[in-house]
Amino acid sequence: MRALLARTVALVATLVAVVMLGAVTVWAWMESSERARTQTHTQAELVAAVVRVDADPEVLHGLVSSTPAGAAGRLAIHLPDGSTVGASRALPEEVEAQALSSDPRTVSVAEGTTHLVRARTPDGEAAVVEVFRPRWETAATLVRALGWSVPVALLAIAGAVALTDRWSRPALRALRELARTAVAIGHGRLNARIRVSGPRDLVVLGESINAIGERVQDLLAKEREMAADVSHRLRTPLTALRLDTESLPGADGERIRGAVAELERDVDEIIRNVRPRQVEAVEAECDLSEAVRDRMEFWSLLARDQGREVEVDLPPAPTRVALSRDECVAVLDALVANVFRYTPAGRPFAVAVVAHAGWVTLVVEDAGPGFADPTSALRRGSSGGGSTGLGLDIVRHAVETTGGTVHLERGKLGGARVRSRFAESGADHDEEQPKAWRLRRSG
Repeated sequence: MRALLARTVALVATLVAVVMLGAVTVWAWMESSERARTQTHTQAELVAAVVRVDADPEVLHGLVSSTPAGAAGRLAIHLPDGSTVGASRALPEEVEAQALSSDPRTVSVAEGTTHLVRARTPDGEAAVVEVFRPRWETAATLVRALGWSVPVALLAIAGAVALTDRWSRPALRALRELARTAVAIGHGRLNARIRVSGPRDLVVLGESINAIGERVQDLLAKEREMAADVSHRLRTPLTALRLDTESLPGADGERIRGAVAELERDVDEIIRNVRPRQVEAVEAECDLSEAVRDRMEFWSLLARDQGREVEVDLPPAPTRVALSRDECVAVLDALVANVFRYTPAGRPFAVAVVAHAGWVTLVVEDAGPGFADPTSALRRGSSGGGSTGLGLDIVRHAVETTGGTVHLERGKLGGARVRSRFAESGADHDEEQPKAWRLRRSG
């Protein structure tokens, strides 16, 4: 954009300079021609006035050599006796014709023009004064007159480009900011905003783009809330219902369990279609320990019904992470629901929250079979148990939103252990530090 403006201004300034130089050239040519003609006539009249007073050849020789035209070899005096003082270029018949005419005239010769004036000597005889003016004289005067015009025009063009570059900087900065924000939004950073500055039109455009970005982010946040609400309000009660139906005997029990399973599949399909693949993190904060404590009251009741022993270990101090309370609950629900889904009834599990060195870790482990393939378990849509495969993806997405990591391993109870490591709100973290290295160092 900057180069385009510079080229445009340079072109316009050049066109203006060419027009101005053309006008100056025409004016300078006419002025130079008029000045040269006036000087020629003036010198001819002055010499003719001397001839009228004294026609002595010696005096006339001194007169010719003392004038600019005579010193340049362009002045001649034709005396009545046919002799000539100075350098003559006029034809003899032109001189004879002027001797008979009282009106001065200018005639063309081989290399220019010559001005002829008749002068009467003290004896009353006719003498002719000739002043020659070469053609190149006007051109030389024009070149000298235009010698300063071309550099001034070039300086004016350079100045116009420099001033345009200077004055257009606010607009260029605003355009670069628009482009930067557009690229950021194109890469999924919907919270990117334009620092509005520069010309009024660009300010209005930036404000409009910011408003659109905020609106889109709000819509995506609402969509995420709806997906979380579907997950929390439907899937968790269905898990409890499925667990309750496992004790029902006979055909009625099979029919009810089949209906519940079909309903679970429908809910899973809704979650799969509604939950956005990439959503910008909404600025929020919650106490992870408090959210886990409140939610474990529900899961503890289900565990008691199945004869499961539950161990909950929470720190007394708040452990704040950059997630909403619903997101924290969604992470816990996804992990604990997997315990109930994939481990036999009666098997214990444990939930703990640990805060250390700017990181908050949620640990959920069980006494089940563990992960057959930990690598694929974190892949979206991948499941070894016939479910949607979204549970651990929900966890991974929430954890990575805060800059943390998820680590799958075998726990002390003999089964799977999921360590969800969140960045603590307000703590400093080294952005260049690899996530896996952080995990090993503080694990």
